[in-house]
Amino acid sequence: MILKRFMVKDIVFLAVMAALLFLCSAVSMPVMSIDLFGLRNMITAIFYSLFATVTLMKVPKVGALTLLGFFNAVILFMMSPVMFVTNFCSALLAEIVVLLVFRGYEGMKAIVTAACLVPILALPFTALFSMIINGKAFSEVIQASPTVALTCTGTVVLSLLGGFLGRKIGGELKKAGKI
Repeated sequence: MILKRFMVKDIVFLAVMAALLFLCSAVSMPVMSIDLFGLRNMITAIFYSLFATVTLMKVPKVGALTLLGFFNAVILFMMSPVMFVTNFCSALLAEIVVLLVFRGYEGMKAIVTAACLVPILALPFTALFSMIINGKAFSEVIQASPTVALTCTGTVVLSLLGGFLGRKIGGELKKAGKI
């Protein structure tokens, strides 16, 4: 694992991508009032993995995913401190897992894996904080409903789709010299 220093342009790019990620994932705002576990995660999964993939293709440095998650989480903090912790912790944990397995972002497999893990790992954090804040048992949070299984499966599928779309879009942007 090689640690590379971040340049100012890297930090600016990460902040801009976090802002764009927030704007695109704002489509979930109308469903925030629906109390169905995993629904918000499922709706935003494709955006998180897509933007994280493109970001890591441009800035393949250790800590880039965590910084992207942090910058996005800072924006979300204004709406809910829980969303801050959930987003930041899932990005940090995804980066740790990928660094343990791949030792960095040298290959496309590591980049896509890291990007896809963020929304998937947000599910357990969402359940945990829902239990803590609402004082509910785990069975109450997940509601033992087939719909919850669908939202969790949808989160995984849309996360993978976003990662592969991000790879394609990022590849085109690299060819065009934009990233």
